[in-house]
Amino acid sequence: MKNVHTMVQSRNLSGTLLHLACCELKVVVSMVTGLEPREQRLLFRGKEREDSDHLHMVGVRDKDKVLLLEDPALKDIKLQAALAAQAVQ
Repeated sequence: MKNVHTMVQSRNLSGTLLHLACCELKVVVSMVTGLEPREQRLLFRGKEREDSDHLHMVGVRDKDKVLLLEDPALKDIKLQAALAAQAVQ
């Protein structure tokens, strides 16, 4: 299992990307990490952001950091499924 704990620095995002909603950023990030958007949690300033939140509206600016975490509940489900599959083999 891949442990995902990634910092996304907004300075790497163009001005256009800073106007994305969190759900749209998750799609972009999924292309890099392989982690589905529903498995991601985005945190900014210590708070998990809702999918409908727009980055610029919650205060994300150039050089700010947005933390991407794998959803712990879904991570546990995937781990249990992997262990069950190993037990069958």
